[in-house]
Amino acid sequence: MSEEIKNVEKPSLFGMILNPTEQFERIKERPLIWGAMAIVTILTMFGTWLMSLGIEMPEEVKDMPGLEAVTQIGMVIVGLFTPILTVLISSFISWIIIKIARSEATFTQLFSMNTYIMLISALSLLFNGLLTPLLGGDGEIMFTSLGSLLSAEGAIAGLFDSLEVFTIWGVILSAIGLHKVGELSKGLAWTISIGFFIIGIILSMIGAAISAPLGV
Repeated sequence: MSEEIKNVEKPSLFGMILNPTEQFERIKERPLIWGAMAIVTILTMFGTWLMSLGIEMPEEVKDMPGLEAVTQIGMVIVGLFTPILTVLISSFISWIIIKIARSEATFTQLFSMNTYIMLISALSLLFNGLLTPLLGGDGEIMFTSLGSLLSAEGAIAGLFDSLEVFTIWGVILSAIGLHKVGELSKGLAWTISIGFFIIGIILSMIGAAISAPLGV
């Protein structure tokens, strides 16, 4: 590591909340990963566990407390691997786009960028997880989504569930990150970020439409 990189201030994970632009500029010069990934993973696991407390278990599961505990542990394990897999996939897709756009951003920079952005998803789980047992949520619909305010079924329910405060926040940060770290133009960065958001909404609507007739 050169002296120039050593002198660059480390990006702050929680600085993403108040001053994300500055953090992205630091990430570009000093792309750190594992410390931030550890914190994000811990928050995700805890948030997932809290969300699991609100899930209505089938009667056969309720009659077997051990099985209910195993189910909750399984969800926590999912929370353990979700951050790194999500960041890995999103970084690989971003890297392909960056290369097509002929940007010089590296995979490490993009991986670091997406790790820091993942904090927003972790905070969403944590915030909604804390509210779930307090307000009697079902562990499936986020309190911070439109779906918690408007009742709907099928594809429309999927649309409402996708319109969630933290998700939109993540879309904004992704656009800023692709511009600052990925060296894409503002227009292209916003187009890509919003495009993936729309794809996510469409997939959610399809999933909800398929699940509704099955009673899932």
